[in-house]
Amino acid sequence: MADAAVRDATAARARLARRQEALLAALVAGGPVPDGFDPAQVRSQAAALAAKRRDTVVKVAPELPRLLGRPYGPLFLAYAAAHPQTGGYRADARAFAAWALADTAPEAGGRLGPEQRRALEQWLHGPAAEQRPGPLARLGRALLPGRHRP
Repeated sequence: MADAAVRDATAARARLARRQEALLAALVAGGPVPDGFDPAQVRSQAAALAAKRRDTVVKVAPELPRLLGRPYGPLFLAYAAAHPQTGGYRADARAFAAWALADTAPEAGGRLGPEQRRALEQWLHGPAAEQRPGPLARLGRALLPGRHRP
C-alpha cells in the first residue's frame, strides 16, 4: 500500500512539474498557453513580465535607452518575445544589444539609424564595456562613497 502511495505522489509531482514548465514557457518564452489557463490572462502576465524585464535592463544598462532612443522599448520587447532570459540582467542587456545589431534582427535593421548602430557597437564592444561596474559595485559606492574611487 505504501508503494502505491509513493508512486501516486511521484506521478502527481511529475504532472505538476510539467504543468509548471508549460506555464513558465507561456509566460516567458512565447510557448502555448496550457489547458486550464485563461489565454488572455496569461498573455497579459507575459506582457507585464517582459515590460518588467525591459525596465530592469534599463536599471543595469541605462545607456541603452539613451543610445537607442524611442526604438529601445519596442525593440527590447521584440527581443524578449523570442529570447528567454538565460543569465543575469547585464548579460541580458549585452545579448539584446548583440541581437539589435545582428542582421538576423529585422526589427532592429529597419529602426536603428547609422548613429544608433555605431553607438550601440561602441557600447557593446568598446573598451569601457568590460569596465562597467556591476550592481554590487554600484551599491557599494552608493553606501560607502568615500571608500571607492570614482
